[in-house]
Amino acid sequence: MMRRSRKIISSQDAATLEAIRSRSTAALETLVGRGTPVAIVDAPNQRNVGDSLIWVGELAYLERIDAKIRYVSDIWTHDADALRRSLPAGGVVLFHGGGNFGDLWLGHQRLREQVAQELTDYRVVQLPQSIYFGDPERASLANSILGKHPDFHVLIRDSLSMQRMSDQLPDVQYSYCPDMALGWDPPDRRSSHSKTSDVMVLARADLEASSGLASAAATWTSIGQVEVTDWGPRGIWSVAWSACRWISRAFMYYAKIRKRVRWLPAGLVDRSFEHVITQIARVNIAGAERLYRSTTYLVVDRLHAHILAILLNVPHTALDNSYGKVSSIFEDYSGEFTTAQYANSTDEALSNIVRHQETR
Repeated sequence: MMRRSRKIISSQDAATLEAIRSRSTAALETLVGRGTPVAIVDAPNQRNVGDSLIWVGELAYLERIDAKIRYVSDIWTHDADALRRSLPAGGVVLFHGGGNFGDLWLGHQRLREQVAQELTDYRVVQLPQSIYFGDPERASLANSILGKHPDFHVLIRDSLSMQRMSDQLPDVQYSYCPDMALGWDPPDRRSSHSKTSDVMVLARADLEASSGLASAAATWTSIGQVEVTDWGPRGIWSVAWSACRWISRAFMYYAKIRKRVRWLPAGLVDRSFEHVITQIARVNIAGAERLYRSTTYLVVDRLHAHILAILLNVPHTALDNSYGKVSSIFEDYSGEFTTAQYANSTDEALSNIVRHQETR
């Protein structure tokens, strides 16, 4: 069963968290059901801590509904034939959640559409996503492909994406469900690390960056020691990540061969991949936890940097990404947590820091 958070968050925040978890569990019970065998496609075999946090949250929710995981693949190892051999009739195909539904991260979108065309005899459930298509023609294509599947459902994690879904993918079934990273309970670690910064800034530098946070934070010289970074494994955690990644490559190589040699076994091999992905996730998250425990205040423009701060009870300010997923989720539910503040600009973020320091 999903463990309740221990003394990590306040009783008020614990009640908010349990309400979110109850809503998410109900959504899964409706679309997946209790005790159902499932396959998980597009598992996060990468360095991104946010995807890892979603992954461990998803596993916690699936345990809560007693789902039976029969098959796991990432973006490189998906094999429809192996999935069919592993997942009995009546099972449900799940897509890992996150923020790659749309045309910013096309590799993941193409896999989603490929599976919708290959596996029309299974229910397919996209676990909670934010939606963003910059190109209306690309949205129309996705609507056409996914809408033709007889039993394809999308769980949406924010109100803005609900509206985008209605406008751009009108033929696809969807419903609301909070982000699944909030299903994860941090282990009760006792940190021996001293604080190395007064403020830590986690600023993204990819396709979703928009706040100018990194450059602005470099000028915040009046508030004490400011560390500007982005998250990902480093030091000993980077070594551990590389070791896990090498193991995952063996599975990737096996999956590549199996597509040519169809008699090679599935089942146990594919279920074992879940443990490799989970270990990668744990390494990613442990490295992020180490960063968080070395500071007294955070400023972030990554959604899951914000969510991890909530779960670890770290005071912080969140800024938006390029297409509004952070602000929409903050408005919907994550802004209810007492450790979280929002800023529309880096100047406002700086003001939040100053107020926090004055009230300590």
